[in-house]
Amino acid sequence: MTAEVAIANGSAVALAADSAVTIGGRKIYNSAIKLFSLSKLHPVGIMIYGNANLLEVPWETLIKTCRQKLGTEKFETLEDYGDFFIKFIKDSKKYFSEDSQKSWVQGNVTAYFEMIRDELDEKVHPIFEKDGEVDYETAYTCFRDIVIGHHQELKERELSAEIDSNFEKLVKSKYKAIFKEVAAHVFQNLKPKPPLMAKLNDIATFLHTRSIYSNGTSGIVISGFGHDEIYPSILTYEIEGVIDGVLKFRKLERKSYKVTSVNDCSIVAFAQEDMVAAFMNGMNPSVNELINVYLNHIFSRLPDLLSDEELEGSAVDSDTIKKKLQGDAKTLHADFIDVIQKHIREQHISPVLNMVTALPKDELAAMAESLVNLTAFKRRMTESLETVGGPIDVAVISKGDGMVWVKRKLYFPKDINRHFFDNYFKGFEND
Repeated sequence: MTAEVAIANGSAVALAADSAVTIGGRKIYNSAIKLFSLSKLHPVGIMIYGNANLLEVPWETLIKTCRQKLGTEKFETLEDYGDFFIKFIKDSKKYFSEDSQKSWVQGNVTAYFEMIRDELDEKVHPIFEKDGEVDYETAYTCFRDIVIGHHQELKERELSAEIDSNFEKLVKSKYKAIFKEVAAHVFQNLKPKPPLMAKLNDIATFLHTRSIYSNGTSGIVISGFGHDEIYPSILTYEIEGVIDGVLKFRKLERKSYKVTSVNDCSIVAFAQEDMVAAFMNGMNPSVNELINVYLNHIFSRLPDLLSDEELEGSAVDSDTIKKKLQGDAKTLHADFIDVIQKHIREQHISPVLNMVTALPKDELAAMAESLVNLTAFKRRMTESLETVGGPIDVAVISKGDGMVWVKRKLYFPKDINRHFFDNYFKGFEND
């Protein structure tokens, strides 16, 4: 896991990324590089979070290869840089072998089928506790109901970007043998009948063709300025994998932002966002959710606290009174939520954003670094794994200065690697 922040105002965008990387679920190293320049000459940077590889290829390799291909080329808008990067990945089929694609598909399907199997175990466990056994017909009926439920849910999802129904049919046909093999391995003695196996094949196909994204996706954040832009933008993509040579990705609109004036700004957090949200809202999102859920539970129980005996003699029957009380309770709950949200906006979010619009570049960098540090400190002071930590890389991108490193770790000593710096701009001298 990781913590990253992008803060943009009318003059610049500051990017900050930690260095922690988790290997095998428990081993953590604090030396990962997640922040890069996308162009050596132009004001565009890129961050990665989530999965550090696309299939078996490191994102660092792909980014730096893309930067080489970009060379001196410049684009009018940041969207154009984003399109160039996505096109580069889509065109890089030689990096993603057929075996790695099949392995990715097999892993995805195995994980999802195992989730279905776990749901089945939970569903039949009470029956086993009661009767001491579960007959095959009962287990298969439960299994069928679960599969049908998942099939219906996934079928309603729209197709992923640049994937059509013809390609979906192709995927289903090409990987059918893998789907059948995984089903046999995961479900073993249940042996799905042909109609149910057809639905499992659909589910396995939908995982790779519909807007369904797992925890193993990679986040790509591209920030900076296009040649014709005077205000910065933030673009965020989610990329999951490559299947039959086609890239499965989507643009995250809620994590993308375009500054439109000198009085405009945005703070966008990526990956582990809880402490940034707590700083902005004055309350941890989990606490806010707990309050809302518990208040809803309390208000929904209010009508039941009045017994029919207590309402005897009333001019209105007890059911009508309880229904009115239930409606009034829902209104009170909704009003409470509105008041809280208004307070958060006016007393916490707005004052911070008002200051961010006027922050100079060095303060933007300091704020971005502090927000990542806050997340790292919280992980260090709790019993959870320190999945955020290590040196924090910080860069500021402005129209006039380009991408400037404020803090940057290097895995090698500078004094014995002068050739690295001498060669960095080789080929760009006359541009």
